Amino acid sequence: MELDCVCFTLIIDDIVFPDGTTCMAQLGGGGSQSLFGFQLVSGSKGLVGLAAGVGTDLPESCKDWLYRIKADTSGLILHSRQTPRAWQIFESDGRRTQVYRHLGDPCDELYEMLRPKVDDLPESYKHAKSYHIGIHPQHPPLSLLRTLRQAAHAQGGLLSVEPYTASDSLLTSPHLGQLLSACDIFSPNELEAESMVGRGSPQKNMMTLLDASPCDGAQTIVIRCGDKGAMAATRKGPSQDSSIGFMLPAVEDTQVVDVTGCGNAFCGGFLASFIGKTGKAGDLLESLAWGSTAASFMAEEKGVPKMGVLQLKVCSMLSYHGMR
Repeated sequence: MELDCVCFTLIIDDIVFPDGTTCMAQLGGGGSQSLFGFQLVSGSKGLVGLAAGVGTDLPESCKDWLYRIKADTSGLILHSRQTPRAWQIFESDGRRTQVYRHLGDPCDELYEMLRPKVDDLPESYKHAKSYHIGIHPQHPPLSLLRTLRQAAHAQGGLLSVEPYTASDSLLTSPHLGQLLSACDIFSPNELEAESMVGRGSPQKNMMTLLDASPCDGAQTIVIRCGDKGAMAATRKGPSQDSSIGFMLPAVEDTQVVDVTGCGNAFCGGFLASFIGKTGKAGDLLESLAWGSTAASFMAEEKGVPKMGVLQLKVCSMLSYHGMR
């Protein structure tokens, strides 16, 4: 059965809030949160999968959450090592420090578990309609990205990519071109965009990224600006000189509890809305709205929202956008 979307990476998050309270053993790493956003928008009807390496210590609560959102878990590859796990420590000013627990500092073994090789994935994962994956902007796995993009295009889908960290230095034009040539949607946050292309407004950096993308590369750039909202621009056609963009404020009255994974949820929601669209300008704005709503719902819960909350919020989201 064809999967609508496959997301990558699983880390068990042990979250420490500024007041010292904790929320332990939460699904993290980006993949689960992206699946949340995708399923929220698809109304839990999407067929989704999570690709990651895990150990025998994967908490039952995490398995249960994946089961409840109807995720295919055959892409969870069992390793002899423990499941990647990290402290997520938040400060009152919003800063976050991630400290890996079982495997120490990032190493080859860790990356192998976070981002499995395509050859190791189930056959159904190799023919999914769309994919979403996080990358380091200075060290993108170009071969993997190209393989996933080709597989998605064969099914009429897309490859969505987001950085999971800022770049340590500005990217050269060739490096930036290579990265953007290997995906369809590229979605950094405003600080990540600035780290890649230099200081400037989010709108300027968004257009810089779109202009840097080859004609056969990423056609859509999304910049996430936290509580200020998000913006996106897409080419109207094959010409690099023709594009259209929108800015959408964040959802009002979001009661922020935990911002872990909000960007990932946004990306999953945006992708779910965007795939299968006609490419008209209104579709871009609609996809921003879905992504922002998914991020808002993620922010209002500690860890990934529970399935019962997910079902209720699907109805709320449809009502919010006047779609029901």
